[in-house]
Amino acid sequence: MVLMTSVLIIQLLTGYITNYIIHLNTGLSPFKITALAMVALVFVLVPSYRYMSSKVEVMIARLLLSGSNSLGKTMGLLLSFVLIFGILFLIYLYHWFNINIFDYVSNGDFK
Repeated sequence: MVLMTSVLIIQLLTGYITNYIIHLNTGLSPFKITALAMVALVFVLVPSYRYMSSKVEVMIARLLLSGSNSLGKTMGLLLSFVLIFGILFLIYLYHWFNINIFDYVSNGDFK
């Protein structure tokens, strides 16, 4: 569970950074921006991924343990994981499809 949520969080962060670089309005050609984004991924994001990976894993492990301590081991872990995964699901839904679930449900668009 810790590894899965860590990968999702770090991929989300790297996705935001890459999208920011790709959509910079610098007047450069798509070829140069692609090369710039690739260089940024290798030389900036890989070291930050190594750094962030351990930090995110510790944070997620603490959240899961606190949930297991307050609600019992199995139920607390499961509930903590579902909560974390649900939040990540909503963030990814907004990031990939620009869907705010609260607006979507309140407008009656939920099918």
